Amino acid sequence: MRSRSYLLKVVSGALLFSLGVTASQRALSDQEKERFLLNGEIIKMKDIGTGVTRSKQARLQFGDFSHDAHIQTIDVYQPQYKTPFGTEINFRDTYKFNIAAYRLDRSINLRMVPVAVERSVRGNSASVTWWVDDVQMMERERYKKKINPPSRADWMDQMHNVRVFYELIYNTDPNLGNLLITDDWRLWMIDFTRAFRMSPKLRSPEQLGRIDQRLYDGLQSLTGEKVERELGSFLRKRELEGLLARRDRIVEYFDAAIAEKGEARVICKRPGH
Repeated sequence: MRSRSYLLKVVSGALLFSLGVTASQRALSDQEKERFLLNGEIIKMKDIGTGVTRSKQARLQFGDFSHDAHIQTIDVYQPQYKTPFGTEINFRDTYKFNIAAYRLDRSINLRMVPVAVERSVRGNSASVTWWVDDVQMMERERYKKKINPPSRADWMDQMHNVRVFYELIYNTDPNLGNLLITDDWRLWMIDFTRAFRMSPKLRSPEQLGRIDQRLYDGLQSLTGEKVERELGSFLRKRELEGLLARRDRIVEYFDAAIAEKGEARVICKRPGH
């Protein structure tokens, strides 16, 4: 028993060394966060109390390092699903889309979606997402209280990118409670369980306006092979096809906008995060 305990300490120490031990020493990489979310022990968990997916907030720990995570286990499919706006065919509400959104976000150089992995949580497959640190409010609260960001131009550029991403993934649940604002006024998108529909068409193309240069480049370089490799475990074939078709429409939209208005009015170049 003593030798097993010693071995666990050695393994824990090795992982913690690769994690950088604490976030206060340096920012953890996506890969380090993934390893922690996959291997951390869930020491407590509670219902968040909002939304319909019964998502939970959990505290994970590995050795001396701990951090919170957002856990969702919902995985529902219905051939027909009635909504206030009509009947949706091939309805899916699944945790898998959270992981697909994270991987897609990184594939197109956006970096507005927190790290998410798939693992078993108390016997159920789930998405385990890094809990966003230093959140000062949701966009819902900012909008309701009419709080102005310190830089309106930077804020609008971020919102334009959110709208592009929502069109790309065909997000059918784009509520303001799923946009988090950190202390440095950076926007983060969460909760994508009702995204990634099969439709090749854009949901609300009138929402498109400007786009970040790196996001624009990332969309142009997104290949079917890359999408299949990164998202194939979480999206079905027709969902992948719909995603690529919408990518084509978005790129076509911005190509036309640049030709009509000029690059300076369409492309924004924000500093990296």
